[in-house]
Amino acid sequence: MEEYTKSNFYFLQLLVTWKKQFVVVSVIAVVCAVIFSNEFFIKPKYKSFAIVYPSNITPYSGESQSEQMIQLLESADIRNHIIKKFNLIERYEIDSTAKSYRAALIKMYESNIFTSATKYQSVEIKAMDSDPQVACDMVNEIINALNLKARNLQREKTQEVLVVEANQLNLKKRQLDSLNADLVELRVKYQILDYGTQAKEVIKGYVKVLSSGKGSGNLKDLDVMMRNLEEKGGEYYEKMAYYNSSLSAYNTIKIEYDNVWKDMNKELTYTSIVTAPYPSDKKDYPVRWLIVLISLVSTNLFLYLLLVARDYRKRIIQ
Repeated sequence: MEEYTKSNFYFLQLLVTWKKQFVVVSVIAVVCAVIFSNEFFIKPKYKSFAIVYPSNITPYSGESQSEQMIQLLESADIRNHIIKKFNLIERYEIDSTAKSYRAALIKMYESNIFTSATKYQSVEIKAMDSDPQVACDMVNEIINALNLKARNLQREKTQEVLVVEANQLNLKKRQLDSLNADLVELRVKYQILDYGTQAKEVIKGYVKVLSSGKGSGNLKDLDVMMRNLEEKGGEYYEKMAYYNSSLSAYNTIKIEYDNVWKDMNKELTYTSIVTAPYPSDKKDYPVRWLIVLISLVSTNLFLYLLLVARDYRKRIIQ
């Protein structure tokens, strides 16, 4: 029997012998496949897709911009937004009272919405739904949600930098206020306005008074000014230099703060759309010819195995 079943003509012999049965089974399989793949039994689905390139996205590690974009697209925030926006619990006919309804919902979501990288470092976003317009709207909303998610992440990081810059700015401002108060006191109390210029003028005044031999009153004033410069001139000079240095640092930090603030408030987009989504006019699922083919092959194969088993059993009994 083993040699017989392995012969090249065994299948042809069975096919000729049971040709009517094969024909009947084939017809029944085709008819059933056509009927049960009808819209009445299997709700058709339409596919909409978009191809986008990442832009203005800064990867957090060694991943590429496309990989970073896919990570964002697969985030729970975007998934939950789409579920809520399109009421997918009701749309997918999921019993929200069931214990594991959330797992079922996520499974349905992942079986209808896909993201993948292309060989050109772009990202393809696909959505399938029984309504072609809804599938298109889903893709558009995913892109919008991606832009919002990326913008929020960037603003969170920028906000941290902004806080650091603001703290440094406030510190420098307090330093400047303190130095300015000290300088005002030196100007008012000791009449020191410009150490270098005043020192030169006092010396000139001394020379002039001494050479003329007159003006004891002026000499007294010059003595007071000279004493003030000797006692407080160095302090004034140091604090003025420190004030100028702090003011320069303050201006630098202020520029950095303003730039960070501008970055935080920019309304950037993070996708460059290469192929925009559109409502499909042709269903993507089910593929009826494939269902018919699989049904035809599987039923004939099953019949063949039954006939082989029948023939084998018959020969054993004989």
